[in-house]
Amino acid sequence: MLEVRRLNARLGESRFHWDFQLPAGSLMAVIGASGLGKSTLLNLLCGLHEPTGGDVLWQGQHLSSLPVAQRPFGVLFQANNLFDHLSVELNLALGMNPSGRLTDSQQAYLEQAAQRFELQRLLARRPDQLSGGQQQRVALARVFLQRKPVLLLDEPFSSLDPALRQEGLTWVRDIQREQGSTVLLVTHHLDEMLDATDHVLLGLESEQWLNLSLAEFEQKRSQGAFDTLLGQSLANPQKVE
Repeated sequence: MLEVRRLNARLGESRFHWDFQLPAGSLMAVIGASGLGKSTLLNLLCGLHEPTGGDVLWQGQHLSSLPVAQRPFGVLFQANNLFDHLSVELNLALGMNPSGRLTDSQQAYLEQAAQRFELQRLLARRPDQLSGGQQQRVALARVFLQRKPVLLLDEPFSSLDPALRQEGLTWVRDIQREQGSTVLLVTHHLDEMLDATDHVLLGLESEQWLNLSLAEFEQKRSQGAFDTLLGQSLANPQKVE
């Protein structure tokens, strides 16, 4: 269980507040208008920002005092954070060891992951020699190799076309099933991922968030509860002309 207990933050004049739980093994879509704190939430969880109050627990363990490296989070941002001057293989190796030097068993695991993500022919290339979809596969493979129990994904596919976004989501769902991962995924394309979603964290204001099961979200949306939020991106598709 991931527990976010009365977590508060302040950036400039903006104040943020979250309080929710997410069962282990679930996928939560994090949605809301720009500026409400979707990315801020992920940065707080993984330790890149300091909260002004509250706590975060994973499986009963308090995380707020732990350094970034000791937290149970694998992180993937929209920019994918690959090193363009290094080979794909070394980018993957850095996911397992900051020095990039691997044991024989780690190297074998890397090669298995390269096959799993269809990267065998790309290992010697640099990320700047790859397409956007290929870069995202490399970034996902690196997260996969870290074997963290919780994945924090900040709009990792937003710059891709719909077909590649669906492919990326399929990879994420496969990782979740194979490793039993818990996933928080910030997205502006909720309808494309509803089939993979268990819970929705919906930002109404920066200090007001709704934690809904998918069934609850669908029921409220069918009743028109979200027609005025985010323009029409949350509106019932049957009502959008």
